[in-house]
Amino acid sequence: MFARILKSGTFHDVVGYVTRQFHDPKEYTPDTWRIIASENVFTYDYAKMVQSFEAVHGFMPGKENPAGHISVSFDNADAPRLTDEFMAQLAKEYMEGMGIKGTQYLVVRHLETGHPHFHIVYNRVNMSGKAVNERNNFNRSDKVVKALKDKYGLTYSPLKEKYEQKKPVFKAKISAAIYGCKSWNEFSRRLACAGIDVKFHDDHNTGEHIGVKYSDGDITMNGFKIDRAFTYRRLNNLFELNRKQGQSRAASPTPQPKVKVEYTQQKTSTLVENVAEATIGAIGNLFTLGPGFDPDEQAFQNAIKREEAKRKRKSRKI
Repeated sequence: MFARILKSGTFHDVVGYVTRQFHDPKEYTPDTWRIIASENVFTYDYAKMVQSFEAVHGFMPGKENPAGHISVSFDNADAPRLTDEFMAQLAKEYMEGMGIKGTQYLVVRHLETGHPHFHIVYNRVNMSGKAVNERNNFNRSDKVVKALKDKYGLTYSPLKEKYEQKKPVFKAKISAAIYGCKSWNEFSRRLACAGIDVKFHDDHNTGEHIGVKYSDGDITMNGFKIDRAFTYRRLNNLFELNRKQGQSRAASPTPQPKVKVEYTQQKTSTLVENVAEATIGAIGNLFTLGPGFDPDEQAFQNAIKREEAKRKRKSRKI
């Protein structure tokens, strides 16, 4: 058992697809499909079905793409057990687990393919005129499908088991690669080193990237199947944020730590003091001034000697 949540659309398109209104009637005859369950929908013909859905959608006309669409497939090993009644029961329990309650739905079984499967078409506006809660529907779907397979002993296909085994490996490698990443090129180079290639899904009209998937050469997974954080839009926003933060850091100078330096003021010696200190140090061992030395007396004696010298010079001139 494997569920695929398909793109929502209009009731005209989705109901028309599951009831083969747009297929070659020679190849897709009425016995290649049949309605196996429904709720609050007139199933007389295609037009009545569409009108039934659109009448309830009228409670919330602003709800775009109101037709929810899910495909549920099974392994061929379970084919002998898959009666219409059993499929209808599985569809009902799956919708309950997904929170698709109190709304209109159709369950249409297709018989022309090589594997058993059915389609669920439901109104995303419930019978109370409120939107059906579809939050985290991808992760929720995986849990509901696993619970149903375990409950009824349905086959785990080898491919599905491989997906489940490799999903945590992909998640760990992608989580490591996005750290501080600023561009898709940088991201792709990092994952290439881890053995994973990054591939893009482009819009058919504009050619712009709108989705991303990852491959290790054996298994390819869409980003949202691994984790909702790994979708193209969310990663693109993350890389843009990292670029802006990097530019902001580059534009702002890194503040230097403030260091308080305390200076101890040193006494600055004058040239005279330095010379005197050097002279005293040099001749200090030659003599010392005795304890009887009187500096005032010595100054007086020097003054007398200068006066005598002046008188002698005057007397010579006469």
